[in-house]
Amino acid sequence: MKIAVIGQSLFGQEVYCHLRKEGHEVVGVFTVPDKDGKADPLGLEAEKDGVPVFKYSRWRAKGQALPDVVAKYQALGAELNVLPFCSQFIPMEIISAPRH
Repeated sequence: MKIAVIGQSLFGQEVYCHLRKEGHEVVGVFTVPDKDGKADPLGLEAEKDGVPVFKYSRWRAKGQALPDVVAKYQALGAELNVLPFCSQFIPMEIISAPRH
C-alpha cells in the first residue's frame, strides 16, 4: 500500500520504520521545517531511505490549501495517510484524498 506519512518527532520516526518493516511503500514524508539547523528525526530517517521529504511550515493561507503543496502531495499517489504526532492543521483536501 502506498502511504504518505505526515508527522514529526521520534514517535513519527518509529511509526515510519514500522510501516516500512511491514512492507508498506512510503511514497512521501511531510514533516516540520528544520529548527535551529536541526532536522526532525522522521525526516532524517526517510531521507536515509531515499523517500521524498517535504518540510512545510504551513499547508494553508487565508483559509485555503496552498495549491503547490496539494499538487506535490497528489503527485505521490498515496492510498492512505498516516499522521503520527501531527501538530499542523492539515487541509481536508489532503485528509480525504486517499482512497483508504
